[in-house]
Amino acid sequence: MLKNMHFCFKLGLCLSLMFFYGCNKDIEFEESFSYNLELISGNNQIGLQNTTLLENVVIKVVDDFGAIASGVILGVEIISGDGEINNVSIITDEDGLATISWKLGTDFNNKLEVFPSFNRSSSVLVNAIAKYNYTIPVITSDGWEPSNIGDIVLNEEKVYDGIDEIRKGNYRKIHSIVLSVNNSLVLEEYFSGTNSFGDFIEYNRNTPHELQSVNKSFRGAMLGIAIDKGFIESEQEHISSFFPELDYLKEDGKEAILLKHFLNMSSGLQWDEGSDLSGFYGTPFSTAHSYVLSKPLRNIPGTVFEYNTGTSFVLNRIIMNSINTDFEVFAKNNYSDLIGSNELPGTGEPLGFRNTPRNMLKLGQIYLNDGKWKDTQVISKTWVDESTKVQFNVSSNSAYGYQWWIRNFNTGTNTYNCFYAAGFGGQYIFVIKELGLVAVFTGGNFNSNMSVPYEIMENYILPAFE
Repeated sequence: MLKNMHFCFKLGLCLSLMFFYGCNKDIEFEESFSYNLELISGNNQIGLQNTTLLENVVIKVVDDFGAIASGVILGVEIISGDGEINNVSIITDEDGLATISWKLGTDFNNKLEVFPSFNRSSSVLVNAIAKYNYTIPVITSDGWEPSNIGDIVLNEEKVYDGIDEIRKGNYRKIHSIVLSVNNSLVLEEYFSGTNSFGDFIEYNRNTPHELQSVNKSFRGAMLGIAIDKGFIESEQEHISSFFPELDYLKEDGKEAILLKHFLNMSSGLQWDEGSDLSGFYGTPFSTAHSYVLSKPLRNIPGTVFEYNTGTSFVLNRIIMNSINTDFEVFAKNNYSDLIGSNELPGTGEPLGFRNTPRNMLKLGQIYLNDGKWKDTQVISKTWVDESTKVQFNVSSNSAYGYQWWIRNFNTGTNTYNCFYAAGFGGQYIFVIKELGLVAVFTGGNFNSNMSVPYEIMENYILPAFE
């Protein structure tokens, strides 16, 4: 009875409007009736990235009088996330019900709004969570051989949980995480973010990332190659031998500075990483070595560890002064070509400051495998061993080798020894020989906590092996 009365009311209203406006065909009537929407099912589901939810979203629509409203066209808008609605059209059936098939996107949190297409005064919100959906890394021409991480580690779900923590925003400003285990590329994920200049970048496997002080470890590798090739006798050579034109390197105690002191940050030269670094960067590369070498001696060389980006940069000039060819040609012939890379190693000037995470991973893999990339000896085992050996203890869980850091990771179950490259903002190459693991992180934590990758390693990556 009530339904018939409501129909008569609508019919009467329509006839009245037609009488008032006449039969002018140019006038369009906008739906003026409001509806009430009720979410019947499908809310707060947990699915996987890029997959359709198992349960459809069901919406019930009634009119102002509480009567079932059939034939109502509903609009659907995804207001959070980047998924898609599979339905071609959404219209309530004879029971006033509309069924929506929802494919989630890549975002962790997803939300859509459902409303009558002609009147958005009433609507319902539907939430869903898209858990990380693992896929094996793609094969490219760079030489990496991908494998399924689930075939290699004991508990791959721990890794997936760690990725979800990044996607939820609990670990912020991570730009990439790339893993290799037992020489296979098993995971690579990339996230959008801003670089140190504030530029927003959609990072992917082809995007070279700024390395910051990870350059130092590449630089140490190139220095080792120069020694391996006989261009430099050994790290025991005096710094003055590479700059014979600088007489001040042969007096006032500086004559005791050896190449190894530049490698292990114990040159003894006065240096403040804050103020001196800004002055160094303001000096042209052609004369930057003089800016560093002219600093007075503060400590006896080889006795005190003092982090010094300046002396590390001078290693580039030492290589250039020692080899018999252009540095770029030297790097290409003795490193990049051997590992199947189109990029030069990131050592800073003059070779550039960026590299892709996959190529960062290769450096870690070479050091993991005693200097080899696959069957090719790129760097001697002797140099790898010396570089990753403790030269100075810096703190209770931090040591330094030749342009590589050394520390332990503790999961609460096991302790793992790790040597690693580290760069400002969260750039890391972690190498754990015991597990055959290399882990690369890039990030944009330039004004916040750049130690986030340490937490991810201890809480998620390493427990996956236990």
